[in-house]
Amino acid sequence: MRARVTLTGRLLTPYSDEAAGSTCVEFGRAVLETADGFAYVGLEELEAARPDPLAGYEAGMLTHLLDDHADLVTLLLRLVHPLPTGAVLRALPVAMDRYGITLRLEERRGHRDVRLPFPSPLDDVGQSGTQIQALFSAARRRSHRNTLPA
Repeated sequence: MRARVTLTGRLLTPYSDEAAGSTCVEFGRAVLETADGFAYVGLEELEAARPDPLAGYEAGMLTHLLDDHADLVTLLLRLVHPLPTGAVLRALPVAMDRYGITLRLEERRGHRDVRLPFPSPLDDVGQSGTQIQALFSAARRRSHRNTLPA
């Protein structure tokens, strides 16, 4: 999940000479802002969150997909709903996390991002190949044509 995170709380500063220069933040809440809206997260939920298993690999995976498999990126357009119009000039993979891939569809008058979810969330990076292949297989089963110019 890509989100803008806003953390709120109180900045506590000690008054004793022993602790001079040290500060502490008392957590209030976290607000996640995504394309779908806002979500409020409490401290327990935030502490229980696991790091995304693709975080350290995402840039390399996206670069590999675009540089070595651009035809497969175009194939993924078959999974986009609503179907892209002929105005799409280029599709670029811009994000990948445990839940799926985000493509940026560049159009004559701007762009839009679309999310293609994996069949199931990843628990580790070793599962990524299987999940990505599942998206390609689903796209191949779709009958509509790609919309990017040749």
